[in-house]
Amino acid sequence: MKLIPLRQAQTMWMNALRAKPFTSLTLYTFKKDRSVSLEQKEGKLILHENGYIHQDIELDGSKDKKLLKEAFSREFPRSTRLYLSQTD
Repeated sequence: MKLIPLRQAQTMWMNALRAKPFTSLTLYTFKKDRSVSLEQKEGKLILHENGYIHQDIELDGSKDKKLLKEAFSREFPRSTRLYLSQTD
C-alpha cells in the first residue's frame, strides 16, 4: 500500500471503470478505518463500501460513474491523503 494525494486517488478511482486488465482497487483513509473498493469477479464489477455505510453494489453500467463519485465523497469527506491497494 502506498500513500497518495486525494486528487490522484480520485482520478485513479474514476478511471478504474475503463481499465481493462483490472482485478481490484481499494482506497483507505489514513487511519484505515474506512474504505471503498472496486472488484471484478466473473466479468462483473462490484463496489464494496466499508465505513459510514456498509454495502456491496453490483455495477451494471447505467449509473456507475455516479455511484463511484457518491461512494468516494461519502467515505472521504475531509481526507487529503489516501492509501491505495491495487492488484492487476
